[in-house]
Amino acid sequence: MAVLTQNFLQSLGIELDETTLQAFSDHFETTLFERVVESILDELSDDQLTELSTLREQNDEQLQSWLQANIPNLSEIIQDEVDILLGDLAEDSEKF
Repeated sequence: MAVLTQNFLQSLGIELDETTLQAFSDHFETTLFERVVESILDELSDDQLTELSTLREQNDEQLQSWLQANIPNLSEIIQDEVDILLGDLAEDSEKF
């Protein structure tokens, strides 16, 4: 599910063509991913970090199961980072 939609951006007064919207959305999702990963890594102990590094070769389902088992507030971390990025976007909307 896309976080950024044309309607959401228009509500902020931002008008983008489809190509620019796609590039902007891709950048937003990459930034979100990086911030979530950083927040997750901050939550883990050294032993958990070692275990996580061995899971990199596993499939996404196994990795997600491990994260949910080891990061009880995973959903909150993701939602917090989404909210922060959307807030930043709303504050910077005047620049567009």
